[in-house]
Amino acid sequence: MRQLLLAICLLTVATRSIAQDKGSIKGKLADSSGKQSLSLATITVFKAKDTSIITYRLSDPQGEFKVPGLPLNIPCRVVISFSGYRVVRKEFELTADQPQLDLGTLKLVNDAQSLEEVLVTAERPPVSVKKDTIEFNASAFKTLPTALVEDLLKKLPGVDVDKDGNITVNGRAVNRIMVDGKDFFGGDPKIASRNLPANIIDKVQVADDKDQLDQNPDINRSQLGQVINLRLKKSIKQGWFGKAYAGAGTDDRYEAGGIMNMFRDTLQVSVLGYTNNLNRAGFGIGDVMQTGGFQRSGVNSVSINSDGGFALNGVSFGGMGQGIVKSTGGGLNINNEFGKKVSLNMQYFYGQNNTRLDQLSNVQQFFRDTALTTRSTTRQASDEYTHRIGASLRWKIDSFTTFRYAPQVNIKKNESERLFNSIAGSNYEPLLNESNNSQRVNGNDIGYSHNISYNRTFRKKDRSLYIGQGFNLYSGEDNQFNNIIDTFYKVPTSKRTLNQLRDHDARNFRASLSFNYNEPLTKSLGLKFNGNAEYFKDNDELNTYNQGVSGEEYDVLNPALSNAVKRSGTRGTITTLLNWKIKKWSIMPGISYQTLNIDNEFAKNPSINQNFNYLLPALNINVKEWSFSYNVNVQEPRATDLQPVVDNTNTLYQQLGNPSLTPTKAHNLGLYYNKYDTKRGMNYNVYFNGSISDDAVIRERTVDNKGVQITRPININGIWRFSASTNVSKQFKFKSNWQLSIRGSFWGDYNRNIVIVNNNRSEVKNWRITPGLNASFNLKDKFEFNQRYSIGWNKSQYQSDAYPDLEVITHNSTSEVIVRLPKHFVWESSIDYFYNPQTAPGVRKSNLRWNGGINYMFLKDDKGQLKLSVYDLLNQNISVNRVTRENYIQDNQTTILRRYFLLTFTYNIRSFGAPKGGQKTFGKNGLFMF
Repeated sequence: MRQLLLAICLLTVATRSIAQDKGSIKGKLADSSGKQSLSLATITVFKAKDTSIITYRLSDPQGEFKVPGLPLNIPCRVVISFSGYRVVRKEFELTADQPQLDLGTLKLVNDAQSLEEVLVTAERPPVSVKKDTIEFNASAFKTLPTALVEDLLKKLPGVDVDKDGNITVNGRAVNRIMVDGKDFFGGDPKIASRNLPANIIDKVQVADDKDQLDQNPDINRSQLGQVINLRLKKSIKQGWFGKAYAGAGTDDRYEAGGIMNMFRDTLQVSVLGYTNNLNRAGFGIGDVMQTGGFQRSGVNSVSINSDGGFALNGVSFGGMGQGIVKSTGGGLNINNEFGKKVSLNMQYFYGQNNTRLDQLSNVQQFFRDTALTTRSTTRQASDEYTHRIGASLRWKIDSFTTFRYAPQVNIKKNESERLFNSIAGSNYEPLLNESNNSQRVNGNDIGYSHNISYNRTFRKKDRSLYIGQGFNLYSGEDNQFNNIIDTFYKVPTSKRTLNQLRDHDARNFRASLSFNYNEPLTKSLGLKFNGNAEYFKDNDELNTYNQGVSGEEYDVLNPALSNAVKRSGTRGTITTLLNWKIKKWSIMPGISYQTLNIDNEFAKNPSINQNFNYLLPALNINVKEWSFSYNVNVQEPRATDLQPVVDNTNTLYQQLGNPSLTPTKAHNLGLYYNKYDTKRGMNYNVYFNGSISDDAVIRERTVDNKGVQITRPININGIWRFSASTNVSKQFKFKSNWQLSIRGSFWGDYNRNIVIVNNNRSEVKNWRITPGLNASFNLKDKFEFNQRYSIGWNKSQYQSDAYPDLEVITHNSTSEVIVRLPKHFVWESSIDYFYNPQTAPGVRKSNLRWNGGINYMFLKDDKGQLKLSVYDLLNQNISVNRVTRENYIQDNQTTILRRYFLLTFTYNIRSFGAPKGGQKTFGKNGLFMF
């Protein structure tokens, strides 16, 4: 709370300071005829003396602009630029007697020359809009000499980068980052943002992900991802650049790695490698929600811990701060252009994670007047090895036609050993059961996929054709050894042992063919036809073996715990949409016909054949900054949920399959609003997403008098999920010295679910609300203060009095200070604080982690950097997270990295230049010669 008050005070001081600058200019922009207003033109004000930027604005939809907060008694220059028009320059000076200047209506003249040819480098605007692309001038946003692309992105208006490296632009996720229009390691945003240096970037361009739009033309705008294209400086395109680093510290901590890039006219080669045992972040929640399918399948529970990690539906996706992780990886990325029509991208990436975990868990389950508490400890060692091989071939057949082929191979191997001990009791019987569970898992997965696309536009405006073909082939096998001893203390006491091997094989095959065709009928009316045909085949085989007489081999088949499921089927969809444009409105109603045929074959159960036909409506409306969508989709159940065999790997929590499951039909709503207020320099965006599902899959549960739980998936109607978020941001600038950015956010969701425990059914309503405030203050790039604070409120309310209502409140705060004094020195400090006042006894309520560092930059052009850093200065770090789901609350406390000191040396390689003496020599000293 103290940090939040400080941020508010800084805001008050800065806004008062800004108010003292009463100078402003205004005007209106139009084309040469004066009839057409020019919206989203860039108005930039410079100091006339040294061409340093004071501030900038964009013109509004009426072509009007107002630039406030300008200094008095200082000669200035305003530069007005708009793509396709001549640049307008005017000199002016505001005084106390005349603090306002009205430029009137300015008529811009058409000019075929590009802005790059007309504007000198110093006059380039910080932001410009070209058709559907926002372009940022990187030189207008100051960063440290050693800054990465991620540091540059954080300074761009409307761009947000969270602590896990997930990037959003105006609230929409960034799917890919490209370099000079080419894929960089498959477009993985984090590989580019966390490895490429910021000072090689000339422009940052942001646009909608057209590949995603081609594959799903009816996608709601709020779910359409963004693509960032990094345009490099011209000098960079003939040379080498990169960095190498190595560090060692206390408690045997270390890090080492490097990245090298060679960019020529038509060839790009990048090589990177790294190793560390510092728990570097992996995937973020945005990646999994967007690409992992959870956004489509729905989320029953969300677990977010104090270290910024997360789990969905009880599945951890790394970054949970869980355990001590040693990470090693390396990769190669090659882009080459063959003439002007063919480009090829090839990439390989290897990753290895070795994790050691110690965890304490406390689960409280409520049923009428009974509270069942299970306390457990887990010790786990796991090793994971992954290989990813990918390529992308793009062929520009002619000016209207593009062909693309993108294959990918993923290979994964995992090994783990886990010791799990638990004790369960209730408020009536303090000791019900005890379990000692030893598990060992060996698994191998391999998958191949490709996407083929054919895009064609036509001379007739708005006519287009897209044909896509998708293919997925997956094979996975894992062997799980279980050795379990359960003790039940309810009279009469008993003991149960289990020693078994579960051999699980899964084979999946998918092939699809789709098309999208747009046909304009008139200027305001058009037709869209979309079609998709898919064939799928899933084989899921489970064989369970008991240990034989020898006590060494697992060779005795247990038929009761063995079975096989074979599922195959076809899915076909044809959609017709009418696109009607009325002034600023675009209305697109549509109807889809879908057929779904599924054959389920079981080794020991009767086959089940399912045939479904659906007529599904759709509606999309766009007006100004608003976008609305409605559609209906159908999703078949997972093959593992159909498996009619009990999963007894945790004998106290057993899971059954249900071969009678039917597909889920979901009605989806989406609303999106985004606006940049050109006069106030403020950005607003609002999201709303919702779904109402029929035949949704939930898990009913039974708990016996010994505390043993058994779950089974069933279909149920009336599952509602709604979520909304909003962000408001504004930047203040004062005399080119002070800069303050404020962003307020609000996120919330409402879920209506059904809980069934021991045949007692109850509707449960769950609310989650998370407001937050971010403030960033910058003084002459010498001092930076960043503050983030959010409070999370989670409440579950049950219809049945068999379950008590649950409520959870959490607090998160991050404070960061950076000081760049004296020259060549950078001091940094950050404090992360997490507080949950309602944790179970024995689980810590709060976590405070204080990190700091001293950077010394030396060698020519600050190419060398020596950094002494400390992690968890107070030695208090621990991972604490809370899960609320169905009728229980689960608290987890995990031991993770504690205090260590680390000394790291980084060398930044910059070798560029022009031909010299008949040879190409990069760098003054000729570091690389060809």
